Amino acid sequence: MSRPSDLSGIPRVYRVPALLRDLRWVASRLPSLWSIWVGRRLPQKLREQIIVAVAQVNACRMCAHAHMRMALEVGVSDKELAALEGLDEAAFDRRTWLALAYARERTRVGFAPITSPDAYASLVEMLGEQTFRDIEDVAHVMTVANGIANTLNALSDRCHGRPVPGSRFADEVFINVLFLPGAWLGTLIAAIRQRRSPLAVWRQARGFEAEPRF
Repeated sequence: MSRPSDLSGIPRVYRVPALLRDLRWVASRLPSLWSIWVGRRLPQKLREQIIVAVAQVNACRMCAHAHMRMALEVGVSDKELAALEGLDEAAFDRRTWLALAYARERTRVGFAPITSPDAYASLVEMLGEQTFRDIEDVAHVMTVANGIANTLNALSDRCHGRPVPGSRFADEVFINVLFLPGAWLGTLIAAIRQRRSPLAVWRQARGFEAEPRF
């Protein structure tokens, strides 16, 4: 995948070999991901905060748009959402801030192997070993989702004369064939929930229109 950035920078996109590798990783973590999302092993509020923070690192407009709404629905405040981009320490309790900082750090380094576990010993002690692992799983799986969404958007950007640096046409076509139907299904579900037209939801997720006030 390309170098991560933020919502104002270059989106992280996929090349097919990296995508296939990461999809294998997702498959290997399905039991844990099921416990996190369905079993709610990780608090929903913290999970959505992590997801939004990771989407900002990966410059994923589509995922940030969708999960900001979800974050509000599970109790994240407008103030907390506004503080996520700069990770304002004063806006969060210490445990939440450390969890978000760790998720962003791991995202920025591409989930490279941790060579010095002792460096995180105090963080593991504060968060708990299971929560520590769950934070990384959420950040990692959402980075995969961000890369897919950004590569879907990259084909459209290319067609509009704005190719994304580091993105390749062949990868964009392959990933659009695989995932665009699912993206539109998700858009349709979101449109039904929001009682809006699917096209309006899609355009906002793509960043073509301003986000309405909640």
